[in-house]
Amino acid sequence: MSRGWKKAAVIFGAILGVACAGCLFLYTQVWNSKVDVVVNNAGNFPLTVEQRLEDFNYLYNILEESFPYFEVKKRQFGIDWLSRKDEFVEKIKSVTSDREYYQVLNEILMLLQNGHTNIIPPGSDFEEFKNIYKGPIPWDQVFGNEKVEACYEYWKNVVPESGNAVIPVAFTYVEGNYYSNRNIINPERTTDELGVPMGSRLTKINGTNIDQYIRELVTSRLLKYDGIREKFKVNQLVIRSNNEIELTFITPEGNEGRKKLKPYRPDSLGGSQSTYPEHLYSTEIIEENKIAYIKLPSFASYYVDKDRDGMVEFFKEIKDYDSLIIDIRGNGGGSTNYWMSNVIPYLSDKDLVANAYIILRKSEYTVPFIKNKTFLSYYWLKPIKDLSFYRENPEFYLRDDNAVYDVLDYNIKSRNSEGFKGKIYLLVDDYVYSSAESFAVFAKATGWATLVGTRTGGDGIGFDPIAVALPNSGLIVRFPADMGLNPDGSINEETATVPDIYIEQSYEDFHKLIMTGKKLSDFASARDKLPYDTVLRKAVELSLEN
Repeated sequence: MSRGWKKAAVIFGAILGVACAGCLFLYTQVWNSKVDVVVNNAGNFPLTVEQRLEDFNYLYNILEESFPYFEVKKRQFGIDWLSRKDEFVEKIKSVTSDREYYQVLNEILMLLQNGHTNIIPPGSDFEEFKNIYKGPIPWDQVFGNEKVEACYEYWKNVVPESGNAVIPVAFTYVEGNYYSNRNIINPERTTDELGVPMGSRLTKINGTNIDQYIRELVTSRLLKYDGIREKFKVNQLVIRSNNEIELTFITPEGNEGRKKLKPYRPDSLGGSQSTYPEHLYSTEIIEENKIAYIKLPSFASYYVDKDRDGMVEFFKEIKDYDSLIIDIRGNGGGSTNYWMSNVIPYLSDKDLVANAYIILRKSEYTVPFIKNKTFLSYYWLKPIKDLSFYRENPEFYLRDDNAVYDVLDYNIKSRNSEGFKGKIYLLVDDYVYSSAESFAVFAKATGWATLVGTRTGGDGIGFDPIAVALPNSGLIVRFPADMGLNPDGSINEETATVPDIYIEQSYEDFHKLIMTGKKLSDFASARDKLPYDTVLRKAVELSLEN
């Protein structure tokens, strides 16, 4: 080999070595940097009081440093979670079994009232999360940890998947009240045979006013806020209880009634079998050449590529229609790629951009997760004090300045030079959450669609929740480390997205519906729903006016 070739080989080898070192650095220090998983338990159960307390203190310290919504929850619910540590410790000291410990820890976390903050339940939920996060990422270091997996085998036998006993009459929240509409024991029958006439308005539970009862569910249910009537609510009220409950109600005829009902075990209904449809979306022509409709009930990541071709074909077929109604009511999220890849690019004839903001609580534990999601941008994250919204009112956002922020660009390139020329209506409700929420944020910020319905569920701007395994129980708790801000600086978790046209399901339509013995989801056709679906009917009326 000539001297020139040798020199070239040395230079190439040096470059290759530097490149390999760089790749190794990016992988080990940025993409998949080490998570401090400190599970000590090698299968020694049940836990002692000291172990349970150590678990809680470990979790408390991480949340204190990392959770972004403490000030928000003070405003929303009047709950100063951090100040109640002594109360939580006493509760944990008083438990007598691991099952009770699991329940108490769940209640403590539920007080944070955030849909992304909870214990990952053992069984199918844990297995699903483990599969979602499989691969060379920080989350897999937690979910794929051998000691964590061994602990979850234990918890699978301690915590039943079937849940608690319930009172066999279910109620739906409509225009500020709760109305009986479902027989849980036998869904094919009415609630009349249980002593509560269909459509009865619930006023008290065990003598407690219904609104007060709902407010007291703050440790067991995620509550939503009815901004019109200024009170907390749950949309579907299933009363969980192991004891007999007395219901007080007003019948549709206006008479007061009382009925004592014994609890019913859902597991006696038999296990439900999960089915996976060919596609998530469903389409329909409501009026030929005028109004098209597409329902998107979920943005599950599995369907991003699977659904694209069929959706694009439908969009081509209706490109000259006057209006398109996109219905995402009930959509709890999944992957932002679903709407960013399958919807906007094929309906817009131009590129669209919207900016939002994320505030990141930067603690020692959360750094590996933040690095993974921001990658090289991590090194250019700005101090929170540089954000103008924050400088104007820092106490409104966080309890301290230990945070950074980034501008989140939703930059979507058009893949259709013709686009959709008609009017687009996006139907929303307060079940719209996570990545479905980000779709609503984008649609409103860009003016790409007119939002019709009720305020959304929020918490849709940001990254995947952090996962932390507790040292003794091995239980995984997830929580957000980021706070998403709408383009105007409001906190998405708190204000969510306000529709352009507010309309909610009316009692009149609800009552007509329950008299048919069906639910809206029982109707295969959107046109068949119109007599009973106030929100969809409004969108159709707007389309016809257009």
